[in-house]
Amino acid sequence: MKQVFLIIGFIFIFTGCTFKKSQDGDSYKFTYLHSTGVTNFSALTQNLLKDLCPTILDIKKHKRRIEPLYVTDFVNIKDLKNRSQLGFLLSDELKTNITQDCNWPIHQVEFTKFLKLGDSGTKILSRDIEDVKNRNLDKNTYVLVGTYSITQRQLIIYLKLINLKDGVILKASTRRITLSDEIIDLEGKPNSFDPNSIYQPVVI
Repeated sequence: MKQVFLIIGFIFIFTGCTFKKSQDGDSYKFTYLHSTGVTNFSALTQNLLKDLCPTILDIKKHKRRIEPLYVTDFVNIKDLKNRSQLGFLLSDELKTNITQDCNWPIHQVEFTKFLKLGDSGTKILSRDIEDVKNRNLDKNTYVLVGTYSITQRQLIIYLKLINLKDGVILKASTRRITLSDEIIDLEGKPNSFDPNSIYQPVVI
């Protein structure tokens, strides 16, 4: 019997999980304990961009005129909405790395509120359709669309380079990192815009 308890103890220590009583009060389930360390979001997005930078630089080499890239806020693939600080943080880190590593200009931060991944592809979102039209969004350039998924143990982030002219995905990249309390906290915090706002989509 002691050996059984020792084995269970080792499982908890090395897998980072514990027993948690279920809501019905009659059963228990495993709950994973997440890392309390600091997450290097800059390195995470930099590694994500490594797969895409050669393609971006190749495009730049063959273009006479360099139009700035559009960069979306990262959205959770569960609902394709960004209501947390995590998506904005990943997006801001990505923008920094694009300008430094890929040497390609990007549009101002406010454009990110108009770009988002929808069920049928890339969409422009705005509170006002005319506002989007007045900004003259250039379809002859490219957009970096970021999404992420949170599993029981990992944060998985995805990045796609899409040609706005035809909607073709030119390159995609994926990175995984162990889930931490910091990531969970950021995902649980609302972002700065009104979560009750409705953005009307315009498919491009």
